[in-house]
Amino acid sequence: MNKLTLAVAGGRKTQSIIDRCLAAPRGRRILVVTYTMANQDQLKSRLSRHRPMEATVDVQGWFGFLLSHWVRPYLPKRFPGRRLTGFDFPGDPGRYATGENRFLDQAGRAYKLHLAQLALETDGASSGSVVDRLTNLYDEIHIDEVQDLNGYDLEVLARLMNSTIDLNLVGDVRQAILHTNPQERRHKPYKGLNIKKWFEEQEFAGNLEIEHQATTYRSIQTIADFADGLFDPSLGFAPTVSVNAIATGHDGLFAVATEHARPYLETFDAMCLRRMKTSAKSLELPFRNIGVSKGLESQHVLVAPTDNVTKYLRNGKALEPSAACYLYVAVTRARASIAFVCDRPELLRLPIWTP
Repeated sequence: MNKLTLAVAGGRKTQSIIDRCLAAPRGRRILVVTYTMANQDQLKSRLSRHRPMEATVDVQGWFGFLLSHWVRPYLPKRFPGRRLTGFDFPGDPGRYATGENRFLDQAGRAYKLHLAQLALETDGASSGSVVDRLTNLYDEIHIDEVQDLNGYDLEVLARLMNSTIDLNLVGDVRQAILHTNPQERRHKPYKGLNIKKWFEEQEFAGNLEIEHQATTYRSIQTIADFADGLFDPSLGFAPTVSVNAIATGHDGLFAVATEHARPYLETFDAMCLRRMKTSAKSLELPFRNIGVSKGLESQHVLVAPTDNVTKYLRNGKALEPSAACYLYVAVTRARASIAFVCDRPELLRLPIWTP
């Protein structure tokens, strides 16, 4: 049975894949797929610590998976005489391009923009040979950060669900801030948080079994409660339960005046996060974009909030879904504390930290 585990941030989703790979018997052929380069590197690094393993494990990015297993072997079935020469990540064939011009640039490289659609058309033109070939190569496929998939990627998932391969998906829909194809119109109603509806429809159709896991091993309960509160209760997320009971002496949520941001960083060695460069642009701090912080964690985190997040902290004004997801990712990087930097910290309804 195909399985999806929807776990909260810090729920050891990636570790669950690694554990399954390590426990696999000799000769088991396993493919692990994820979207971001950071997560690919993390998976490879963590798996390499345990080699040799009984099973054979390959790790690929989502685009590499589509290129190497779906498009390259059978492209001539869809476009006779054409061979794949590479990957055109930034290219755009234009809205009205048709035929092979929609999928391939003049050099024969596949456009990222329509890669998943090309993968499906290649499989169709080869009478399902793509999925048949995959069943001969792998016994099981694990897909990490599955909430990052959108558009035609969902149809790729559906075809894998209908194969004999053991399919294991893990993710957290509240971390749906990155998308394999942000411009794709296909299945737009399932984008972002709404991918949860698509998963539930697959479960209702008998294609998928969903398991919810609400335990975090990372953030203390105060942070977990704050993160839960970012989303409307009607979405049906179970309350997060933290098993992190370690007290550091600086735990919880705080406000920090702009002039005290650097002393805060130096005192707590905090990870600095922001969504936009315009947030706290006067501060020369080692900010990371929230989008690239997924998978990372730190004891203490300093966040430069956007205007809408500042309003939320001031008066509880509800965030739109995308903003809520970004803030959820930011605060759940922290194990012990979150601090929001603000020109007027007294307005944030949080304890104010001063050096």
